[in-house]
Amino acid sequence: MPLRCFTEEQAPVPGTAAQPVRYPACEWVGDDSGAVDHRHPLNQFVCSWLTSDMAEVSRCDEVLHAMVQIEDGTRQEWFADGDAFQVDLQIQDVQFNPSHVGPEDAAYWNQPEGRFTLAEVKALLRLWRDFLAESARLNIP
Repeated sequence: MPLRCFTEEQAPVPGTAAQPVRYPACEWVGDDSGAVDHRHPLNQFVCSWLTSDMAEVSRCDEVLHAMVQIEDGTRQEWFADGDAFQVDLQIQDVQFNPSHVGPEDAAYWNQPEGRFTLAEVKALLRLWRDFLAESARLNIP
């Protein structure tokens, strides 16, 4: 699963005294060419979730722990509610829904393109968590 993790830098608004902002980001690369399709569901949902809602190692560990419990049958499901996504983790799949969309908006809720296997999401989350931990160890913002 090719996941490219990096530190993004956002330039300040020209003419202000603000400093650039650096933050961890990731993108799924579909093949060895290095080309990124930002419209691919793994980028639209999983990588967006990792970058926006999973920016701390402790949060990643919390979700990974819940995933292990789901896999071993001690937990049936778990919800991760964040700023960008509501994520429903179950043994059969992981469903991503934008946080600003509620279940009453049936046309936009539980869309198939926002559904992935637990193993797939867990593998990407583990890679992301390791990147965050290594960045912290090296003191990279």
